[in-house]
Order: sequence, then structure tokens, then C-alpha cells
Amino acid sequence: MAEEEFFTLDDDDLEEVAKKTSDKASTKKESGSNIIHYIIIGILVLTIILFALFAYLYIQKKNEPIEEDVNASKIIQNIQDKKLTPDQESEAQRLLSKADKLFSQGKREEALAIYEQLSHYNKALSYYNIGVAKLKEEKYQEAIDAFEKAMKSTKLICASALNCAVCYLKLENRPRFEYYIKLADKYLTYMVNQPLYSYYYTLIHYYQNQPIESLISIKNPSADFYNNQQNIIASKALSTIQNDALAIYYLIKNGDPKDSLTAGLLHARSGEYSLSSDVLQNAVNQGFEPLKSNIALALVKNKLGLLKDSADILKSTYDAYQDKAEHTYPITVNLKESLFDPVFAQKEFKKRLFLDDKYRYSLIFYYAPYHAIDSTKTVNLITKGAKKIEIDSLKPAIGYLTDSKAVSNVNLAITKALKSVIDNKIYEANKIFKDAIELYPAHSTIHYNLALSYAQIFDFQNAYKHFSKSYSLDSHNYKALAFKTFCARLTNKNIPKKELEKLKTKTENKEALALIDIALGSLGLDLGYLETKGATFKHALNLSFAYSRDDLNMYQKSALSLKNLLEKDLISNILYLDATHDKSKMKSYARAIHSTLTQKNLDLSPLYFGGFLPKELYIRMLHIAGITSVAKRQLSVYAKAQKPTIPLLQALAFTDIYNQNFDEAYDIYNDLIDNHGQKDSHTLFLAAIAALGSNHHANAVALLELAKLTDDSNFESRYALGLLYQEAQNLEGASIQYKKIGNSNFQSNYFTFNLKK
Repeated sequence: MAEEEFFTLDDDDLEEVAKKTSDKASTKKESGSNIIHYIIIGILVLTIILFALFAYLYIQKKNEPIEEDVNASKIIQNIQDKKLTPDQESEAQRLLSKADKLFSQGKREEALAIYEQLSHYNKALSYYNIGVAKLKEEKYQEAIDAFEKAMKSTKLICASALNCAVCYLKLENRPRFEYYIKLADKYLTYMVNQPLYSYYYTLIHYYQNQPIESLISIKNPSADFYNNQQNIIASKALSTIQNDALAIYYLIKNGDPKDSLTAGLLHARSGEYSLSSDVLQNAVNQGFEPLKSNIALALVKNKLGLLKDSADILKSTYDAYQDKAEHTYPITVNLKESLFDPVFAQKEFKKRLFLDDKYRYSLIFYYAPYHAIDSTKTVNLITKGAKKIEIDSLKPAIGYLTDSKAVSNVNLAITKALKSVIDNKIYEANKIFKDAIELYPAHSTIHYNLALSYAQIFDFQNAYKHFSKSYSLDSHNYKALAFKTFCARLTNKNIPKKELEKLKTKTENKEALALIDIALGSLGLDLGYLETKGATFKHALNLSFAYSRDDLNMYQKSALSLKNLLEKDLISNILYLDATHDKSKMKSYARAIHSTLTQKNLDLSPLYFGGFLPKELYIRMLHIAGITSVAKRQLSVYAKAQKPTIPLLQALAFTDIYNQNFDEAYDIYNDLIDNHGQKDSHTLFLAAIAALGSNHHANAVALLELAKLTDDSNFESRYALGLLYQEAQNLEGASIQYKKIGNSNFQSNYFTFNLKK
């Protein structure tokens, strides 16, 4: 993930190494005479004083800042074209050092002129420095030519070969890179007694992709040189072996603000997204590598669910850099590993809430009572009609009796649908209610029941519509208002807060108050818990409150009550498993799932006829236990024995996704969409997952577009679409989708992304 960095050695460094490691030795012959002895001592003392004074003046001179008006040609003219004395050689080295400083100041032409003119004093070293200069200018072939000439000196073969390897790596010439890195390794033995041996060892093994070997030499250096560079190499080597924490430590050790980008990427790879965001923001603020820093920050914001922020950064960066932005840190879109690997699923399960908002509201919908026939109203209408006949008021009487007949027909329809509900045949009930609403469009109870059936098949758009209509026709139906609010939250619509608060002030019904609290997002602490008296719906509300309040005792109590009331019910058994098992002990939890959800007395009819909640929770739980094959076998056996129903086909396709049978899932979803009219947003989205898994990318995009158009609040579809646009390097298209989701801390259950390798 980190940007590649190349390490070289220049003449300044060689000079400094020589100074730090040179030994001084002087030997003198002693005379037999004491006088001569003292004279010699005096001369030596004087010599030492003069030498120290000379050294002091030399150092002062050497440390003088380089004047802005340095004239390279004048310096060159003062150098005699002849064999140098030791003093002159020292002066040449000083000038080489000055040339290197000129180069670092941006005075490249003057520096190069000095390098060229000095080449006849120490041609190999000069060529080496020219090579370093050309490498810094990214003139790789010219650098190679210079380094090859520098290899005439045995002392420079290792360093020159190493730099040639770097140049060829930049030129993407792998065979020549391999040749020179091996040559550098071969001549490394000639440097064993040199102070820079460990540094060369580190570099050679780093470029040979041997991180462990490079780390050994860093931890055991032969001299105290290039500490910052070695820290960077250590960080890169450690990141290669996935030790990101220690890699970050070595970067921080350098204390260079320019390392913020690399540190931010390493934090991100470790999953420390909040910390990564802060570090990358620091890189952006400093203006360091703005293109890379901004795109990296956008990706991290994406991982945090801050998708509006991610969209804004992508858009502004694209506007500034166009196609360069699109090619920076490209991504690949993947289905999450937790969909396929039970171990990853268990880790994800431990980190995420068992009941997110969608499943929490769906749990309440699952146990919510349908409204039955209004027999009192029918009797009253018939009574009124009979009285009118008795007093010879025929016309009004016929009206009353006609109304009673209509009410009876409504009741017949509701009764028929409720029988399907009792048998867990939700799709069948939904069809009966839809037919009834065509005949009786102003009937509050039918709208409410139709909405509840839509909610149970995850069609929250239509559920919202009919709950709204039901409440407008009957303002006493507090469930319709609360459930309308649940659907509003799930479809990103406005919350009817004023209506909820107004109703809260008018009612003393504790069930109504509990639902209003859930709708408003309150924990309902002032309410405590409901008196249940055996009512499954009230147990479900208590369980929802207990889960939100992190009240494990009440959560377990409510889950046990539901299980005792509904022993064969899939959902009550799943909730009881969740409430009574420690998530940190996933193996024992998996065994409990296996023994509980494969028992023969469980009622599996919701899988064959019911809505999405039971089938999705059931299959996900089996997946955690690593036994989704059990669900596939059960469903396949039933499908062969009976005519396949829409929910059964949905369950088969969903199981095939978790079993990675994407082609089979894709075929089933196509059948559901084309032949069974299942074009709800959730089905279209799941079909897109199957399409992507079976490598039908174009079809996946088309299905996601349809899912988004069917329900523009389907964040899973929008997110997947945004990722696919970004993968195709369409940052503008991706930012549009992300912005619609906003900074909602959204985390997909199905999709993720990685940096393209």
C-alpha cells in the first residue's frame, strides 16, 4: 500500500563515513639522549597544537554556508589539471561535497559541471556521483551509464550495481534488475569490514523481497548511518509480513510529517479506520502528496460509513486532477468473506449487532397482530336496517343493509387472508389483501393488514404507503402510525415526529406508548417494561427494548417467554439461542445452533411460504455454524415434493448465495423476476449479488440500477452501485451514489472493496 521509495548513497555520505572511521597513527623513533628526547617532545606538542589549529580552521571553513553567488566555472578554473597532492585531493573532495549541496539547492547545472570537471581526479567516484544526480533527476539510462563507469573501482561495484538495479526497476526491466541486484549481492562480501556493510545488506535483501533478512541487519547495524532510511525500510519490510503495528512504530520513530500518508494507509490496512482518518487528514492538511492523500482519505471515510464525506472528497479531487484521480488507488469490489467463510462470519457476528434497525423493526412486524373482522359494526348496521323497515322507511333501510353486505364481504376477505397468515403463507395473504383493497380502497383495516404483509416481505415502500393510508382513515390506529414511522426510517423518509408526540400526550395505552418510544428512537426508560400476560407481541416489544438498553437479563427473560409460548417457531428459537450464548465462545455457540435449528419438531413453513426475516435469520445462523448445506437439502427435498412457491424459491436462491452456488442462485432470481413478477427492491438486490458472484457484472449493475429505482432508499443497492462505478474508475458516478446515503455510518452486509494489487 505504501508508495515505493528508492535508497541511494552519494559522495557526501562516503566522505562522512571515511571521517568517522579513519584511524590516526603516528610513530616516532626515540633518541638515546634526554635533550633530544625533550626537543622531540616539544616539537610534537607544537605540531599537535598547529595540527589542531589547522583542523579547527578547516572545519570552520567547511561549515561555511554556500553563498548564493557560487560560480562553478571559477571553481573549476582554480583546479590544476595534474596529479593531486593529498591536500589538493582533500580540496577536490570538499568541492565534490559543495557540488552535491549545489545540487540539493536546485543549482543542478553548476553541480553537474563540477562533477564533470573533477572526473579526472577520481573518475570512479565522480561517475558514481553523476549517476546519483541523474537518478535523482529520474534520467535512469544516463544514471546507469555513469554507474557502470563507476564500477571500474572495486570499492564502488556494490553501491553502483545496487543503484543500477534501482534504475532498471524503475524502467520495469526485470531481467536487468535481477542481474545487477545479484552483482551487488556478490560484491557485498568485499564490504564486510566497512561501516556501511549492514546498510548495503539491508538494501540488497529489501530489493530481493527478503524482508526478514533486511530486518536482521537493521536490528544489528555495523554503523550509525542512514537511520531514517533504515527506519523506512524496516517499516516497509514489516508491512510486507503484515506486522503493521511495528511498521507504524518505525515510521513514527522517524518523526517525518511526510510519512503521514504511509502511516495512514497502514492504519487502514489494520482496520484502524478512525485513526487512519486522522492521520490522513493530517497529510492532506500539510499538502503532502495531495492527490494520493485525498483519495486515500476518501476510501477510509467510505469504510467508516461517512459516505457523504467520501463523496465530497472524491468529487473535489476528480475536479482537480481528472483522470489522474481515477487511476489513483483503484479498487476491486468483492462480496464479503463473511458470506462464504463461517470463521469470518463468526467474527463479523461478534462485532455487529444481531438485530440492526432493519431486523429489529422486522421482528416487531413478524409478531405484530393482524386486525380481524369488526363483527360489532356488522351487527349494528343490520339492526339499524331492520328498525328502518319496521317504521316503513324503506330507502334508508336498503342503504344500511347494502352497507352491511359490503362489510360482510370485507370480513370474508379479511378472514380468508388471516387464515393464510396463520399458515405462514404471507405472499398468499398479501395477494388477497391487494385484491380486497381494489374493491374497498377506503377501508382502514385492509390497508393496515396489506401494509403489514408488505413489511414482512421487506417491501417497505409499499408498507409505508398503506400504513399511512390506514392511519389517515382511522386516527385511533396507533400501530399504523408507529409502523409507518418504522418504514419511514427504513426508506429514508421524514419522521412524523409531531403526530407521534401528539398521540403520546393523548393516550395512556402502554402498548401504544411503547411503540411510540421505539418509533421516536427512545429507549423508553420511563416506561420500564410491558405487562405481557402471555401476549407474544408484548414479549417482542420488551425484547426489543431490552436489546436496545443492553439489558441482558430482560433480553433472556423475553426470549425464553417467546420460546415457551411458541415452541416450534423458528424466530423464537433463534432469539433464544442469541440471548443465552456467549459470543466469545463461537464454537460452543455453533454447536448449539446445530442442535437447536436442525431438530425435527421445528416449524419450517416460514421458509416455504413466509417473509424474508425467518429465512434470512435461519440461513445466516446455519452459516455461522457451517451447515448451510442442511438448509439446501431441506429446501430441495420440499421443492421436489411440492409445487415451488415464491418464498421457497427465494429461500433456495438465498441459500445458494451462502453456498457460493451463484449460477444456480442467478437462474432462480431470473425466474422469480421474469416469471413470478417479483420485482421488489430486495429481490432485485439479491439477484445482483448472484449476478456478480457468477461474473455477470453488466447484469449486476443493471439489477442494482433497477433496485435503486424501485426503492431509492435501498442503501445496499446504492452502495454496491457506487463501488462498481468506482471500480470502473467513474468517480463522479460513485460520488453521486455515496452522497445519497450520506454520513449514516452505513455498513454493507454483503459488499466490500480492496485496493487493486
